[in-house]
Amino acid sequence: MQANIEPQQGLAIGIDVGGTKIKAGLVNQDGQILMAKVLVTEKEKGAEHVLKKIVQLIDELKSSTTEKILGVGLALPGDIDYQRGYSLCCPNLAWGELEVSAPLFKSTGLPVKLVNDANAACLGEFYYGRGKDAPIFLSITLGTGVGSGLILDQRLFTGRFGSGVEAGHMIIEPDGYPCACGGKGCWETLVAAPAIVRRTREKIKQFSSEQLSVENLSVELIFQAFRAGDPLARIVVEETIYYLVLGLVNLINLFNPHKISLGGGVAEAEEIFSPQLLEQINNKVFPTLRGKVEIFKATQGYYGGIVGAASLWLHNVKMI
Repeated sequence: MQANIEPQQGLAIGIDVGGTKIKAGLVNQDGQILMAKVLVTEKEKGAEHVLKKIVQLIDELKSSTTEKILGVGLALPGDIDYQRGYSLCCPNLAWGELEVSAPLFKSTGLPVKLVNDANAACLGEFYYGRGKDAPIFLSITLGTGVGSGLILDQRLFTGRFGSGVEAGHMIIEPDGYPCACGGKGCWETLVAAPAIVRRTREKIKQFSSEQLSVENLSVELIFQAFRAGDPLARIVVEETIYYLVLGLVNLINLFNPHKISLGGGVAEAEEIFSPQLLEQINNKVFPTLRGKVEIFKATQGYYGGIVGAASLWLHNVKMI
């Protein structure tokens, strides 16, 4: 990507590829999604099939407007080489090294820039949400896993392999639960949605719960039970806040961010933003940083990755 070239006026297509769904949208300069489409990924049918679906989405969005489309921003869940336009490793899609940008350009006639999906979410919040113009901004997505993106000196940190900061794989409990990355006790194994459900199931098998059973458990049900006064749910929620605090304190001490956004399904629970969270952070963080970081719920929501991916064309995105 030629990061120092100012983008022209026009629209951009943003696409966010996940393990189950591909979300795509036509985005204007103000970050508004003019049209959105969603397809099932069907990753089990292979990379070529997924790329054909992406081409289909691009063609449909392209044909929906007469305005100039600057290009396509494509967010992928893994390591990417944005300069060559290659996926390096996307475990959620079962992709290894794969050329992506050139084949899509050949099929659609539109140039394609790649970005890691967590970095796309970060860009969406940085340009169009409450992270706007923060010199150092960190976005955390608490969903099936833990995604993270970092803006340093108003530049997106991508690192050597395009994925930037992998905050979800900080080791919080060295002898803890096995993680999909091959490690143990990663932050993701403690605060992501499946981890919260797993810990609840383990406790239900040990103790009784008035509100919960091991069947059909979800994060939403666990927080509902907490609000209804269920003692076991209370333990799980307080544990989750504790582990969330540990990870955030590490990140604050490392990067000194001005702002942190928390998004994803877990962050929909109002308890995540409780005074208890901020109090514990201020008790543990380096003294000069106490009370200096604004922590808030991400504003971009379900389509944040689309807007962030499109911003690669709508803004002069600088990367380091």
